[in-house]
Amino acid sequence: MLMMELYIALFLLSVVTFLSGKNAKVYSLAVSGAFLLIFLFYFSYRYWGLSAVHGTLQTIPISPAYGFNFSLQSSGLSAVLVVIATFVIFAAIFVSSGNYSQVFYGLIMLTMSGLIGLLLSANLLFFYIFWEVVLVPVYFLIGLYGNRRSDTVSLKFFVYTHIGSVLMLLSFFSLYTYYFYETNGSFSMSISSLMNPALFETMPVFWRGFVFFGLFVAFLVKLPSFPLHSWLPDSYETAPYPVTIVLAGALSIMGGYGFFGILLPVVKVIPQGFLLALIVLGIISLIYFSLSAMSQLSMKRMMAYASAAAMGFVTISFGSGAIELQNSFSPSLYNLAFAGGMYQVLVHGLIMAMIFSSLYYVTKSTGKEMIGSLGGIFRGAPVISSFLLVGLLASLGLPGMAGFVAEFSVLAGIYGEIGMWILLIIFAMLITASYHIWMAQRTLFGPYNEVLGNIHDAGASSSAILTVMMLAIIFLGVFPHSVFELFTNYASGVVIP
Repeated sequence: MLMMELYIALFLLSVVTFLSGKNAKVYSLAVSGAFLLIFLFYFSYRYWGLSAVHGTLQTIPISPAYGFNFSLQSSGLSAVLVVIATFVIFAAIFVSSGNYSQVFYGLIMLTMSGLIGLLLSANLLFFYIFWEVVLVPVYFLIGLYGNRRSDTVSLKFFVYTHIGSVLMLLSFFSLYTYYFYETNGSFSMSISSLMNPALFETMPVFWRGFVFFGLFVAFLVKLPSFPLHSWLPDSYETAPYPVTIVLAGALSIMGGYGFFGILLPVVKVIPQGFLLALIVLGIISLIYFSLSAMSQLSMKRMMAYASAAAMGFVTISFGSGAIELQNSFSPSLYNLAFAGGMYQVLVHGLIMAMIFSSLYYVTKSTGKEMIGSLGGIFRGAPVISSFLLVGLLASLGLPGMAGFVAEFSVLAGIYGEIGMWILLIIFAMLITASYHIWMAQRTLFGPYNEVLGNIHDAGASSSAILTVMMLAIIFLGVFPHSVFELFTNYASGVVIP
């Protein structure tokens, strides 16, 4: 029961943050840092070098007769994402100014508890509950601590994500009632019971499509994907930097995990029309968000669109890999596509956390966030500038960094399905490279903008957290094998050819 005890302790300690007073930041750092190390060693011990798909199921009965049980179970995918999500939350707390109240840090810690509960949940009811637990504190973080238009932007975030949540809940209860009345004659909300290909194959076409539609919308909102994305740039721009780090580095994991953690076991029975729509939306997202990023005047808003564009690889990999599976392609091909998409979810969170952390220090040093107000800041702040440059190069997919491994794996895995349409993805990648390089040239290099005066560089503490992020990105780019093999084993283990 160790994992169950760990999670309950984390949740209770997160709630205590609201009572921690002036020491809220130190307390939050201590708790999130301690659990980061615990999760890292616990999951490394269970999964390092192993091909196990799922860990031991741990359950606290609540209403067994109706299938309502608080159940936790890790997998090779969720274990890695839990570690990354905890690290991103730790980094967001670390870079915060310390002037926030205990309510601010309590909301962030509650977000972390909900996210980890979601990743480990083995019961669809609690998966939904944790999904909502994440939504509520982020709404207040944007509304209470955001800058201009925070009320409107936070409401927009809430409406978008809650509509997706309602559709997801309807999908879950459709499965729940159908499973009870038509199959076993008993209630169950277990993910392993309801996300079962045999169950879906017995369902009427309409209800099967209804379930998949609801889940797709919920997960696409969270990625986000075109055209369900309009909450993202406003939320990223309005939220304070620590919350933006949480949004970009941690909450984006939710949509990706929805596809690979919830839908992957039933991928063989998803209608191909849905999968083709995913591929099309992914390609549109890549191109549209990249073109949108090029036109932005704010560094923060530009990288918000860059974040959304990067998640286009997730939907493309899932849709293409699923069609390859259904059309009896080689398992090595569709497993490569799936593993590449999972790797993109992982490294995207890490890369975006580093970029927005670096942008925070740039803004703190210069007092400017608009690209046109900067210029040549490498002269006055070489350390901050170097970290931001590394983050930008990782985001555009430079070989030797984690982003390249994810994107190359996706491209190699999906080519058999989409053929020459891959040229559209490559076109979007060229646009991505261009605006990343343009932003670096315009803000970091060139003539120094003397209006900025004397700016200060990163201190020891800020350099330390950025160094850890940079080393992790490089390590995952140079030595991806251990984690990538874990994802490949997970994909091959949960998918029935």
